[in-house]
Amino acid sequence: MRSQPNWTIRRRYIFAAFALGVAMILSSVVAVWQDKIGAGDLVTGGVALITLILTSYIFGAAWEDKTKYSKDEVNPDG
Repeated sequence: MRSQPNWTIRRRYIFAAFALGVAMILSSVVAVWQDKIGAGDLVTGGVALITLILTSYIFGAAWEDKTKYSKDEVNPDG
């Protein structure tokens, strides 16, 4: 089954935001090595961003499955 275009666009935004969260966490490592203030904020922000992205992605997929398929239809995912 082919993915709908709206999910293709959503996935691009999700991957870009996920990369930003990882970059924030990695830059906090550099900030710690250079004794910069705010390294903890970068870690907190990066982890929060990744957590929010994964939660919304999973919730959105589950919600779409619930609303898209009625009780009589069989979900192709199982």
